[in-house]
Amino acid sequence: MAFSVNRHIQIWDADKREVITTLDFEDSSPMDMDWRRDGKYLAVGGNKGIKVWNCQDWDEECYVLEMPTVSLAIAWSFDGNFLASGNMDRTLAVLESDLLISGEDPQPWVMRGFPGKIRNLAWSEINAAIGAPLLASSSAEGVVIWEKLQDESLSWEASILTNHVDIIQNIEFSPKSFNLASAAADGWICLWDKNKQVSQILTGPEAGFSCLAWHPKGQLLAGGGDGGEIFIWAKSQQGKGFGEK
Repeated sequence: MAFSVNRHIQIWDADKREVITTLDFEDSSPMDMDWRRDGKYLAVGGNKGIKVWNCQDWDEECYVLEMPTVSLAIAWSFDGNFLASGNMDRTLAVLESDLLISGEDPQPWVMRGFPGKIRNLAWSEINAAIGAPLLASSSAEGVVIWEKLQDESLSWEASILTNHVDIIQNIEFSPKSFNLASAAADGWICLWDKNKQVSQILTGPEAGFSCLAWHPKGQLLAGGGDGGEIFIWAKSQQGKGFGEK
């Protein structure tokens, strides 16, 4: 397990109940971190960019992607091929992990034009037609879905989703699906049908939602309220929407 302490990241062996190593982020407190699904790399974001450690050799010098901003949200794609960073300066950076790990200059794709800082990132578990997963990012009240294009010069194509009227706190793709859920401070969880339009709006806490989570099989959806409430919805047997349990 990895957790941050001031400007450091400690790696903890929960079975042996001991600290394996302490990593120094140096430039700030870590803002977010994410393990690659194969457990081989740990990415950490913070002031001045991203650092990635090789989990097979913690003493090896980490890979660094320097940026003139603060990396607020970090997310590996499920296949491990891409690493995304949502940033304070209203940009989204996406890089191919193989280029970063190889020590070459990864030259990330940088997307701009957001209304505010990038708060949340989510990758789809499945790939689109080109063979790359979809990436969802949220900023202020909006969500943008990014799909990689075949033409490398055009990079990623954006689809904008708008329906919320307050800050989006969490986004997550349904398992093995392109359907997305977004939870916001307006008290709504919006279910987006194949990332194009809202198929259902779930409501609950007066103070708004702070988080959400899908069941691994996608049949249940949980939402956490800003006042400490937990709501759980179950998919109908006819497959037409969710009802509260």
